[in-house]
Amino acid sequence: MKVIMLLILVLLVWNLAEVISIYRMFKKKNLLFDDRFTKTMCMAITTISSVALSLYLELLIPENQMSSFFLPILVGVFIGWRFGSIIKAPATLNGIYNGAMGGMMGMMLGAVLQNPALCNIPIDSDSLIATNMYVITVFIALLHTIVSSFIRYSIKV
Repeated sequence: MKVIMLLILVLLVWNLAEVISIYRMFKKKNLLFDDRFTKTMCMAITTISSVALSLYLELLIPENQMSSFFLPILVGVFIGWRFGSIIKAPATLNGIYNGAMGGMMGMMLGAVLQNPALCNIPIDSDSLIATNMYVITVFIALLHTIVSSFIRYSIKV
């Protein structure tokens, strides 16, 4: 179980570094493209980043703590606010909404990965729960990397 937590911590840092690099790229090149393109790109990166980072935080924070409920959603809202603030006010609202939704989705996915009985999934062995946790976290990291690559490519073109 400690190996999985170390893997989740590494994936958290990796995805956080990707979010920061894309934010810096957006901030630097935001005058090169119109508001509609920026809004679409911010919506894409905000949603997947919020899902990924809130999933990792939900899995890393011990259960039965109040911060495990609020911190993933606050991280999603913060990401949405920062990306949405690159352009005008309607994009900020859109970013906050997508960030909050992504934060809630990641938090729920993390809760179900830790306790599959929440959704009446009959998984009893700890090794199967650990395997599911490993597979889903790696999949989300790869999905975040693919979306980030598409966004980088669309900015270059």
